[in-house]
Amino acid sequence: MIVLMRHAHTAQAKGRCVGRTDVPLSVQGIAQAEEAAEALSGAGFVRLCASPSGRARDTLAPLADCLSMRADVLFDLDEIDMGEWDGLFFSDIRARFPDAYAERGSRFGGFRPPGGESFNDAADRAMAVLGRLASGPRPVLAVTHAGVIRAVLCRLTGHPMDDPFRFAPGHCRCTLLTPTEAGLDLAAENLSPADVASYLS
Repeated sequence: MIVLMRHAHTAQAKGRCVGRTDVPLSVQGIAQAEEAAEALSGAGFVRLCASPSGRARDTLAPLADCLSMRADVLFDLDEIDMGEWDGLFFSDIRARFPDAYAERGSRFGGFRPPGGESFNDAADRAMAVLGRLASGPRPVLAVTHAGVIRAVLCRLTGHPMDDPFRFAPGHCRCTLLTPTEAGLDLAAENLSPADVASYLS
């Protein structure tokens, strides 16, 4: 089993285009990370992985400490690179780049902001790293980002990549993937850490 978890709640992110921009966990997020560690400490994970972003690594740190395990940093789990738009407020992007902003809204799958990635780009690299994780050891927990999870869910379910916001992974919520001979199957989505622990046991 591969468990994808979105990082915990962050501060300073509301209204901003946050891709690779580093934002810290909020007080709420720190509590969520601690609660997730408590819930998942007995789930039997044999590998822990995280995006290189601070918010992902800080989400995983309490569980890694609890299990006395080293977390592997995997760059292909990082959030979608928003290029020159990264860190800007969406209101500023809309004012400065109205045509590009409108284009992105109509074709999320293929649109790349200047110097950035599309959802399809993110899906390609995420599916590649998930394929490597599927080879073992398992079960593995990988802390990543909403954009990556949305791209993976679109790819696995066949839902149009131009409509990624059909999926709404919450902070510290989990997506469960089962490796098969044909690839990966979606077992469940948007589960709480406690639900994941029950599922794995």
